[in-house]
Amino acid sequence: MSVAATAVATGRFADQAVIVTGGSRGIGRAVALAFAAEGADVVLNYAGNHAAAGEVADGIAACGRRAVLVPGSVADPETAARLARTAVESFGRIDVLVNNAGINRDGYLMMLRDEAWQEVLGVNLHGTFYCCRAVLDTMMRQRRGAIVNMTSTAGLKGRAGQVNYAATKGAVIALTKTLAQEMGLHGVRVNAVAPGFIETDMVGGLLSRPEVRQEFLEATPAGRFGAAEDVAGAVLYLASTESSYVSGHVLLVNGGLFV
Repeated sequence: MSVAATAVATGRFADQAVIVTGGSRGIGRAVALAFAAEGADVVLNYAGNHAAAGEVADGIAACGRRAVLVPGSVADPETAARLARTAVESFGRIDVLVNNAGINRDGYLMMLRDEAWQEVLGVNLHGTFYCCRAVLDTMMRQRRGAIVNMTSTAGLKGRAGQVNYAATKGAVIALTKTLAQEMGLHGVRVNAVAPGFIETDMVGGLLSRPEVRQEFLEATPAGRFGAAEDVAGAVLYLASTESSYVSGHVLLVNGGLFV
């Protein structure tokens, strides 16, 4: 079935407005295209790869939906504010926010540079906070909205050599659970997705050594690494009415690697 045909057949997000951060590649790209395939218009944020973002926008247009590109780092609160303003000005509403933007600057703590700590903290945690804050006024006035934050199994169990990354992802889980409690009475649900090893550029370096790749593959009960589309499906579920009684939850998408 074609992407356009899927949009006509299902349309779970028909005429809704969705913000996706870090949407030019990997999981963000898959999420943006999946929402468009089910009828949503998308405000697509990206840090700097305009060509890749343009390709995603073309894919959204091929679904018969509208895309607005908003470049900039979510570590800057003005970028977050601009995303919310753009959604309201372009589409008149904000139905879903997907905080997908994330970076890693791996290293053991004793050798970790201050800059590597601050950069990861800025995008992964501060960016999630800024974007959540930016959309809440609109969602509260609508009396409805869904926020899906991207965390990681590293935030649940830690991972040697990723102390900065794991710390931010653990903090995002705490933010998610707390914001879900604050926003429940306002009709806004807040959940998180914790992917395992997904075949994206971000984990490519970690899995580049054959022996490491085989080790993690053997440890994964599903017998394979995940695809970005596996994560997109989980995000769409948490943003849809199918999960209307789910809030403050962390959905693991890791093939059983960590339960």
